[in-house]
Amino acid sequence: MKKIEIIKKKYLDQVFGIEQLSNSTPWSYSSFIDCMNKNYQFYVCTDNKKVIGFFIASFSLLEGHLLNISVAPNRKRQGIGNILLNKIESIAIEYGIKEIFLEVRESNREAIAFYENNGYRKIGLRKNYYKLSEGREDAVIYSKKIKGNLLSLKQIFYILSNIFRFRIR
Repeated sequence: MKKIEIIKKKYLDQVFGIEQLSNSTPWSYSSFIDCMNKNYQFYVCTDNKKVIGFFIASFSLLEGHLLNISVAPNRKRQGIGNILLNKIESIAIEYGIKEIFLEVRESNREAIAFYENNGYRKIGLRKNYYKLSEGREDAVIYSKKIKGNLLSLKQIFYILSNIFRFRIR
């Protein structure tokens, strides 16, 4: 049974394994720990307690940034990416985020099609953004406007906490 939950330390090795299999220049293990410690939106999708996908996003004031999203190679094309993206967007609505941004390798046609099919639109290019084993690759910048209701009291406090740098739990 698929379940989406906030990352727990016990899942880090599995997340790192998916990253190693999915990314030609994977994040370091310490980068994932940093994301946990910085209170980013870091969620995993599990199936019978085995991690099959994850995402990491950061939210600041009214915008979000999808930093990393990946599905285990043997679980691709089963709707897990859509489940993860829907979760990001539902959290964004909860926090009053109005737009989500992301970068994707220019050569990653599968990911580009995935984002475009989910309503993300190309808005720019970052030259030489991704490091390769030899050279660098451009990143295509995508964004999606998030449609939510008027800001709730929780959202207002979240925005104020970002402005004044205090935490509300």
